Amino acid sequence: MHSPAASPTASAATSAAVTEADLRRLVHTFYARVRQDPLLAPLFESHVDDWDAHLETLVDFWLWLVLKKEGFDGSPMPKHARLPGLGWAHFERWLELFHRTTGELQVPALKNTVDAMARRMASTLWQNYQKHNPASAWLRDMPAGLSSYKLSPVFTPANLPAAFKAAHSIKAGTWGLLRVHSGALVFTLDVQPPRTVLLDAGEQLVVEPQVPHHVTFVAEGAFQIDFHR
Repeated sequence: MHSPAASPTASAATSAAVTEADLRRLVHTFYARVRQDPLLAPLFESHVDDWDAHLETLVDFWLWLVLKKEGFDGSPMPKHARLPGLGWAHFERWLELFHRTTGELQVPALKNTVDAMARRMASTLWQNYQKHNPASAWLRDMPAGLSSYKLSPVFTPANLPAAFKAAHSIKAGTWGLLRVHSGALVFTLDVQPPRTVLLDAGEQLVVEPQVPHHVTFVAEGAFQIDFHR
């Protein structure tokens, strides 16, 4: 995710301690991690056609933001506002991976400079997204007029059927209410572009009939599906 097009805010003294090589290494290391993440990877892979070019754009962005180097010419705010199905969990996960990466790179000046920038940009992008997508929320409660008729077994990473890990759907006329009892689960709608949501313990999500989807555990846990018709 890019930052909103705002003026660089790093102090000259701090920025001077960060090199172009540091920023280039950060971008490539961080986005290699993003591309392996079950929550973020579907989102990025469905919108990035040329990763080499995209990474160079991201490098240019961070060089502009931190070192005030010319070369970045983009409008990330409206691009993010047009993405379908974003939630704060996506930005939160992006920040978690970003902070983990800056910590592992062991360049204190880099971490001290860019971590705060990343937090500000995630907050600003999310606020802007909510403003432009008021109806983008996932369905959390079962529609009226449906009745529960069957409860699935409790699924864990140990007994999760292989079919659940690949695109599948519920039959016509049947709805599912997925409840996460413990751990964390990524639910992916296998549409174009894919939509993902992170579900933590205690959360639930309505699964509509005949909509292809799959699930991925990101932490040890358990979930169950209450089928309605």
